[in-house]
Amino acid sequence: MKNIRHHFTLVLLFFVLYTQAQNKVILQEHFTNTLCSVCASRNPGLYTNLRTQQDVLHVSFYPSSPYPACVLNQHNKAENDARTNFYSVYGSTPRIVLNGVVQSSSTNYASADIFTPFKGIAADISISIQQTLEGDLIKSKVWVKRLTNKIYTNLKLQVMYVEDTLFYNSPNGESNHYDVFRKSANGIQGIDVILPSNIGDSILVSAQTTVNSAWNKNRIYTLAFVQNGIDKSILNTAKSTTSKLSSTGLETLHDLGIKVYPNPATSFLNIELPNNENTNFSLINILGELVLYEQLNHSKNLEISNLNKGLYFLVIENSRGKSTQKIIIK
Repeated sequence: MKNIRHHFTLVLLFFVLYTQAQNKVILQEHFTNTLCSVCASRNPGLYTNLRTQQDVLHVSFYPSSPYPACVLNQHNKAENDARTNFYSVYGSTPRIVLNGVVQSSSTNYASADIFTPFKGIAADISISIQQTLEGDLIKSKVWVKRLTNKIYTNLKLQVMYVEDTLFYNSPNGESNHYDVFRKSANGIQGIDVILPSNIGDSILVSAQTTVNSAWNKNRIYTLAFVQNGIDKSILNTAKSTTSKLSSTGLETLHDLGIKVYPNPATSFLNIELPNNENTNFSLINILGELVLYEQLNHSKNLEISNLNKGLYFLVIENSRGKSTQKIIIK
C-alpha cells in the first residue's frame, strides 16, 4: 500500500508540474504570393520542414507586392497587406517571421535550425480554443490563461480564420496552399487584452465570422495568439481543429474517391486514386507524431515495413474534403 501511495504521489506531482509548466508554441508567419516563382521554389522546403516540427504553427499571408494580381491577396487585400507592413517586409516574397521576429530573406527555410532559438522557452500564458459551426456562422471561444506572475502591458489578442489547405493551380505552379489567412475576427490590429491577476485564472474572448462563399468552411480553423504590442514578441499561440466544426467536417474515403488497403497492413499500403486528384496523405502515430507524408496525384504503394507495429491514423486531404482513418500495422 505504501508503494502504491508513493507511486500515486509521483504521478500527481508530475501532473501538476506538467499542467503548470508549458513551453511556447512557435508561430511561423509566412508571406508568399501565387505569382512568385521564387516562392514556388522555396516553399516546398519550408512545408517539408514544418511537417517535422511538433511545436510549430503556420499561417500564410499574401501581400500585393511584388505581384498585385495574386487572387489570394485580392480576396482580402487590406488585411494581408496590413500584416505584411506590420513587420516591414512588404515588397518581397517569400519571407517568414518566427514568434514576431523577422527572419532574413537569405534564411534557409528548409532547415530545422531556424526554430532552435525559439524552442524550449517557458510560456507565461496558455491559449485554448473552441470552434463551432452554426450554418454559415463560425463561432470561436478563446481562453487565455495566466501561467506566471510576469507583468505585461499593451497586449494584443489576434483571432484569425485560416483555411488549412486550399487547392488552386496558381500561375507560379503551386497547387496546394497551406494555412491560408482568410480574415481577422476583430480587425488586423487585434484585440486589447489584460491578463487576469492570479496564476491559473483565464479570460474568455468570443468571436465569430460569416463563411465567405470562396471558403471551404469544413477547412476553416481558428488561429489565436497573444502578441506584445511593444516588441512584437508572441507570448503563445493555439489553433482549433477543423474536425470540430461540424459533424460533416470529415468525409469518408468513398466521398473522396479513394481506396486504401489492406488494413491491417504489414509492408505496404495500397493507395488508389481513380481521379488522379492532388491528395495529401499523413500517417500519424498514437503519440501524435508524423511518421509518413506523401503528396500524390496517382495510385501508389506506400512502403510501411520500417514502421513499428501498432495503431496509426491516416489523414487524407484533397479538394473534396478531409478523412481520418485508423490503420493497423502488424
